Amino acid sequence: MIPAIQLHEPSRKLSLVLGLSQILLWGGSFFLMAIVGGPIIRDTGWSHEGVYGALSVALLVSGLLAPAIGRWIGKEKGERIMRYSGIVMASGLTIAALAPHIAVFFLGWVVIGTGMAMGLYDALFAAMGKRYGATAGKSFTYISLISGFCTTVIWPLLTLLLGQFGWRGTLLIYAAVLLIIILPVYTWAFSGHEPQKAPGDNKTMPQSSADQQGGSRMYFLVMINLTIGAVLLTGISVHLIDILLGNHISLPAAVVLGALLGPSQVGIRFLDLVLPAKSPVTGIAISCVGVLAGVALLLGSPGLAGMGIILYGLGNGMRTILRGTLPLHLFGTAGYAGMMGRLARPQLFAQACTPFIGGFLIQWAGISAFLWVLTALAGVNLFVAFFIRKEAARNMTNWEEEQKAIAMKAVPVLAFRKPEKATAVCN
Repeated sequence: MIPAIQLHEPSRKLSLVLGLSQILLWGGSFFLMAIVGGPIIRDTGWSHEGVYGALSVALLVSGLLAPAIGRWIGKEKGERIMRYSGIVMASGLTIAALAPHIAVFFLGWVVIGTGMAMGLYDALFAAMGKRYGATAGKSFTYISLISGFCTTVIWPLLTLLLGQFGWRGTLLIYAAVLLIIILPVYTWAFSGHEPQKAPGDNKTMPQSSADQQGGSRMYFLVMINLTIGAVLLTGISVHLIDILLGNHISLPAAVVLGALLGPSQVGIRFLDLVLPAKSPVTGIAISCVGVLAGVALLLGSPGLAGMGIILYGLGNGMRTILRGTLPLHLFGTAGYAGMMGRLARPQLFAQACTPFIGGFLIQWAGISAFLWVLTALAGVNLFVAFFIRKEAARNMTNWEEEQKAIAMKAVPVLAFRKPEKATAVCN
C-alpha cells in the first residue's frame, strides 16, 4: 500500500505575517473612514453622506468582484492575484488623496474596493483553503486573532499622521506603506508550488465539490447565515454609540463600554486556539447564541449593556473565523475559492446597504426600533444555524446509508464462491 502524502500545515510564522498584512489592508480600507472622514468633511466642505458613502461604494464594488476573484484564485497559481492588492489599494488611496472633487474621491474608493476584493479575508481564506485544505482552519484563527488588533494599532497611527500631515498627506503615506509591504509579503506567502494533498483530503465531509453545492439547500442556508451576520456586524459597529446613548448612557460611559467590543472579539479567537477543537457546525450555533444574547441585553437596562457588548463581541469574533472554516468543512476544498467568492458577494452588499437602511430606520422609528430589528434578525440567524446543523446531520446519514448499500452489494458475490476462495478474499 502506498503511504499517503501528508498535507503540510501553514506555519505560525506565515499566519503571523499574513495577520499583520491584514491589519494594514483593513486599516487602509474598511476602518479608514472612521478616523479621516471628519477631517475630510471639514477641509473640503463635501457632504457627510457623500464622504461616508464612498466606503459603501467600495463595499459594493468589492461584492461585485468577489465571485470573479474567487474563481481566479481557484485556478492554478491564481492566488498570485493577491500580491497586487496592495498596489491597487495604494492607487485608490492616492487618487482619493489628490481628489479635487468628490467625484474623483469616489473614483478612488472604487479602486480601493477592487483592492479589498483582491486582498482581504475572503480572498485570503480562499487562497489558504485551496493551498492547505482542511489544515488551514487553525491558520484562519491565528490570522483573525492578529488582525483583530487592527483598530488598536491603526486608529492611533492615523490620528498621529493626521496631526502632522493632514488627511491628504496621511492617505499618501499610507499608500506608500501598502505599496512597499503587501507585494513582497503575498509574493513570499504564496511562492513556489502548492503542497501536495493527501488522498481523501479534498473533502472534510462526504459531499460533492463546492462547485456542485452552489445551488444546494446547504449553500443557501450558509449564505443566509453569513449575510445576516454581516448585517448585524455593520449595524452594531456603525450605531453602537447611538444605541448606548439611546439607552440613557452618557457619552463618556458609552465610549468606555464600546471599547469592550474589540477585546471581546479578540478574546474568543484566542480561546478558540487553546480550547478543544469543535466542529464549525457547532461553532456557528454557539456564535449565533452569543450574538442574539448580546443584542437582546442591549434592549435591557443600562447596567446590562456591558455584558451585552461582551457577549455580542464573543459571538461576532467567532463568526469571523467561521466565515472561512464553515464553508471549508461543509463543501470541501474542491471549488472552495470560487465558493468563498460567491458567499462574499451578498455579505458585502449587505454591509454596504446597512448604514443607509439603519440610519433611515433610526430617523423614522427611533433607536429602540432599530435595536428590535437587529434582535429579530439575530433570532432568525439562530434558527438558520440549527437548520445548518440539521442539514449537515442529514447529509452525513445519507452518506452512511449509501456506504452500507455499496457494502451489501458485495455480499452475494462471496456467497456463490467456494468457501476456500471466499476465505482467501476475506484474508
